[in-house]
Amino acid sequence: MKQLKLILATITVSLFFLSFNTDNQKPTVGLEAGNKAPVFQTELIDGTPFNLKDLQGKMVLLNFWASYDAQSRMNNYYLNALHETYQTQNFHNGQEFVVVSISLDRFKAPLNLAIEQDETMGFMHICNFMGANGSISKMYNIKEPINILIDGEGRIVNKDVEYSTIEKSLAFLSAI
Repeated sequence: MKQLKLILATITVSLFFLSFNTDNQKPTVGLEAGNKAPVFQTELIDGTPFNLKDLQGKMVLLNFWASYDAQSRMNNYYLNALHETYQTQNFHNGQEFVVVSISLDRFKAPLNLAIEQDETMGFMHICNFMGANGSISKMYNIKEPINILIDGEGRIVNKDVEYSTIEKSLAFLSAI
């Protein structure tokens, strides 16, 4: 079963890279692997201006999550480990690995408590306290927690709820 998952992940990543080999096509902005990720500007929860375009050249994980979602909270442990492992890695089409944590929360106190308890202070945190009705959630068609991995050229590499799939993509991209 693990071998099948590894084979499927390899095929998915390989197909993604094949999309780069067509010089006559520029990637379109979209939400699928190979598309340019929609760019947005907002503020981090501490008031710092944020522009996704400023992260060009880095591997970026958009982590859509919520403090009230048990799976999101459990996944923060794995996200911390993933960040620790890959934050200084060099990747194909990207240097460094950064996490942009986009909360689907509606209330500030539980969000801040979750960030502290889950020790995710090293991530860039965004929340407009509108849940799935926020502008970024709508732009990315987000209704529930998910992860979107974007390479240094702004292309979507992978979308998945499971960190194991994201980790396989990062491992592959850091090995080539």
